[in-house]
Formats: sequence, C-alpha cells, structure tokens
Amino acid sequence: MLSGETWLEVDLLDPHLSLGWTVLGEGWARTNKAIWHKVSDGDLSPTEDPKQYFRKRLIDTGRSDSDLIGFLTSASLLDYSESVSTLSDVWVRVVGTVGLGNAVHVAESSNLLEYYGTINLLIQTSVPLSLSASIEAVSVATEARTAAVLDARIPVEAGRIATGTGTDCIGIVSPDRNCAEIYVGKHTDIGRLIGKSVYEVVTVGIRKWKENVEDRKKK
Repeated sequence: MLSGETWLEVDLLDPHLSLGWTVLGEGWARTNKAIWHKVSDGDLSPTEDPKQYFRKRLIDTGRSDSDLIGFLTSASLLDYSESVSTLSDVWVRVVGTVGLGNAVHVAESSNLLEYYGTINLLIQTSVPLSLSASIEAVSVATEARTAAVLDARIPVEAGRIATGTGTDCIGIVSPDRNCAEIYVGKHTDIGRLIGKSVYEVVTVGIRKWKENVEDRKKK
C-alpha cells in the first residue's frame, strides 16, 4: 500500500476480477490494482469528464491507466482506514476513504455533482467470487456502509439523517481463479466478513472525518 496526500495505491499482487461503479475499471472487469486520487475544488468541474481527467492525471504522473479500478474523492487520503477480518480459512480486506461533505438521505433529491467527500470502498476477498456472488457482495457492502452512516446520525436537509453521500463508490475484487463462490449472503462466512469489515472501516472513517471538521472550525 502506498499512501500520500494525492494518491492512495493498493497493489493486489495477482490478477483479480472486479465489480463496481468506480470511475475507472467500472463494471465487470479484470484488475490488479486499486488507485484513489484526491481532487481539490478547482481540479474537476461538473462539466468535465472524470474518466478523461483521471486517465490524464495517471499518465502525467507516470502511472498506468489500464488494469485498475480508480476512485476520485476530495476526502483525505492520509486518513484512509483498513480492516482485515478472518473466519475459518477465508479473509476479507476493506480499504476505504470517507468524507461526508455531500451527505444526503436517499429519499431526498440533490443537484450536487462534485466529488466532494464521498465514501469510497475497496473490498477484497481471499476466495474467487462468481459474477452473481460479486453482485451479492456489493449488496452486503452497501448495507453495511449505510448502517454505519445511519448510526453516525449525520443531519441533512428536511430534518433527516444521512444514508450516504451523493457520490459513494464500491469496488469488489476477488482472485481470478476457478471454483468461485456463488453465494455470499449475510449467513455465509464471506458475507459476514464483508459486513463486519465495511462497517468498521466506515465507522472509523466517519470518526476521522468528524475530527477533521472540528479541527478546521478551530482554525
């Protein structure tokens, strides 16, 4: 793992299959790396193509723009959180960055288009997952993320509390091998580990975000 103010890189070491709606490497794809890039207010306008912007930044800094999943955020990359949970002979690793600057309740509309804040999560499993299992893993991870945000009780418009942000992103990665798992619901070991690790990472990330907000208020 390489972490700095503007880049966070996770080398998966071996080829993985990925599923998600990341800015780069979206959909069902093959990958061997996950990269976060921090953007500031003036870096990316609402009319600019985020994919083109991200690819240009990768190339300009000597990084490859292929075989990766990429996240954009303005949340602190130095405050990333990581959790590895193990049960029996399987493990799940979650790496996440958390910002709630554009927190919303899912039932309330919002016109905010920027990548301000955002909860970005990479979920890596030790065992291969089929496409259907990867879809289920996204569902479990989303539920765990939402539970952590709800428990934090972040107030938003109309007297509601936040369920997430307007630009949250999740990427599930699993080894590109045979004998893939086909079920990862909450009663399975993998599903339980995904839920536990995601909840922990988002909870810790929210705490760090709140501390940063308070520190800025004091300055």
